Amino acid sequence: MHIVIAEEALQTGAGHWPSYIGGLAEAFRRAGDSVEVLVHKAAAPGLVERIGGTARFSRNCWLDPASQGVVGGLRHNFTFEKELKSSLVDREDPADWCLCLTMRLQHLLAMARLSRSRAISSRTRFLLLFVQGFGRYNGAGNPVSFPSSPSIKLARFCFRLMAPAVRAGRVVLAAETRGMQEELGLFTGLPVQLFPHPVPVPEPGGETSPESPVVLTAPGFARHEKGTDLLQEAVLRLLADPEFPPARFVLQWPEPFRMPDGSQLEPDRTLLDSERVDLVNENLDAAQYEQLLQESSLILLPYRRNSYHNRLSRVAIEAASRGKPLIFMTGTWSGELARLAGTGVPIGDETVDALEAAIRRAVRDLPGLSFAARAGASRVSAFHAGNTFREKLTEVVEK
Repeated sequence: MHIVIAEEALQTGAGHWPSYIGGLAEAFRRAGDSVEVLVHKAAAPGLVERIGGTARFSRNCWLDPASQGVVGGLRHNFTFEKELKSSLVDREDPADWCLCLTMRLQHLLAMARLSRSRAISSRTRFLLLFVQGFGRYNGAGNPVSFPSSPSIKLARFCFRLMAPAVRAGRVVLAAETRGMQEELGLFTGLPVQLFPHPVPVPEPGGETSPESPVVLTAPGFARHEKGTDLLQEAVLRLLADPEFPPARFVLQWPEPFRMPDGSQLEPDRTLLDSERVDLVNENLDAAQYEQLLQESSLILLPYRRNSYHNRLSRVAIEAASRGKPLIFMTGTWSGELARLAGTGVPIGDETVDALEAAIRRAVRDLPGLSFAARAGASRVSAFHAGNTFREKLTEVVEK
């Protein structure tokens, strides 16, 4: 197959895009596919070389303030459409697929218009994957709602515009979680496919010894949406309890983060002074991050439901594929992953008490959890693999 991947966020090398897009492109190439990765025109040279990228996009809606809001979003759409179209028209070898894997409203009108363009070969299909939806979270167990706003009205218009192409199979709408699949289907009234989030298969080995100290790790930078404030309070309680086992905690917390009331939260002095707490203050390269995961006994994911009820966590996949048990918030996608892995410890509520109780239970039951997590790691790796993603593309074509 000839595949074009469009990702303007491939610019600075920060975020999950280099490993996500780069890993997927590598998997396609190993399978014999021809792959073009379209990146930002100002992408770092090392990044372009690493993923085999082609400079194409002049704007990055994740960083450019001029691309925000309804007016800024519309302008971004027209720029994105023009620049992506130039890579798809007048080709001797038309693309079989154009993959847009982090769809936002700043791309939606562009893709609706491109899907109707006669200048693009009818052979080319578009996969539009939505990490973020359009609904409002209304609490655990309640359906999402779709408030009336200019942005929502624009999104509905775009989906109506591309609906014929979706029904004809030229455009495939996709999600990475069942919750997002259901939400997007409800919003659009169109079929939505479930695709895996590809993560490279880890190298064999890396099991921690039963005699090793228990290490509880919260990978990824500290954020309110990730429940870091709850985690800090729970850790402080556990450190103050002389009967709690001498476990170590590893938190990635390089700088203060903003709380809902506008204040900035930074690590408590007790964490900074404790020999049992490691605060990671820098970006980790691939080798350092791998070592962090391999040395972990348990992975802490106290993610808040309003942000992660339908949202995937790449670090959770990476940890589970390495046989690391998850401590996860109920009502979030991580529960779906824990079921696939065959084990995990749920946090029953978004409170310090519930998080503390889950950590105590996980440390107490660690031998059994670790055994089950190692047994389920291959299932996680198999589903979240680049070749599984490619197989799904092939299945869509054959339908």
